[in-house]
Amino acid sequence: MDSPPLAVRYILAMAIATYLVSMCPAQEVASVDLTKISARMDVRRPQAASPSSGGYSSVSEQIDCRDSEHKLGLLRTSVVSLDRTHYQEGDESTFEVTVENAGSSPIHIPFSPHLADLQPKNPAQKFAYSALQIDLWISAGEQWSSNTGGSITLYGDDHHAGTMLSLNPGQWARMIGKGKFGIPRDVLSDKLIHSHEIDRVYAQATLYREEKLITQTQSATVRREVCVAQTQGQTVPIQMVIP
Repeated sequence: MDSPPLAVRYILAMAIATYLVSMCPAQEVASVDLTKISARMDVRRPQAASPSSGGYSSVSEQIDCRDSEHKLGLLRTSVVSLDRTHYQEGDESTFEVTVENAGSSPIHIPFSPHLADLQPKNPAQKFAYSALQIDLWISAGEQWSSNTGGSITLYGDDHHAGTMLSLNPGQWARMIGKGKFGIPRDVLSDKLIHSHEIDRVYAQATLYREEKLITQTQSATVRREVCVAQTQGQTVPIQMVIP
């Protein structure tokens, strides 16, 4: 019996390979415990030619996703665990989250806690980098939610080795951090929050592309949200006492 043509054999091989990849279990590819790391966040300022009598200030501008129709990949963010299940408003927490590539193509995320390492040698030079911010949301069913459970941020740039992480479809990264369950005063005065018990915590990851310029007296940051589709992963049930 004659063997099938080369083109047919190639198509069959690719189909089998694709099937085997799809059957492979999702996997963790990296982790970082921010509770055991002293993040280097202090960026350098240009040296002043003469002592300045004024103070130092910073300004920032955030530009949200401008193209909701075309998203760069799909991220699934899950809360894996909290250090306990009962909290009071204002309590600190230690939490564990994962960020998974739930899409069909690779996606790159920043994965360094050290913003200062991305600054050029010349502190007066404007520099750009990526930022991944993960916010904890506290929720009372479908009636009320707030992103005031704490957050962590990781940084990276393609020109700095080891600061960016590539996630293939089905791969995820794990982060451990500290947060604080705070509820704004104006929200506490709203009767809505007191009429529904807070029952769970979930997480959401947001990607940004940021530019920073530092002078002797001021720093300016522009952060542009990268349009990435989101899907909610695992949540953790909690009970919280509200004053």
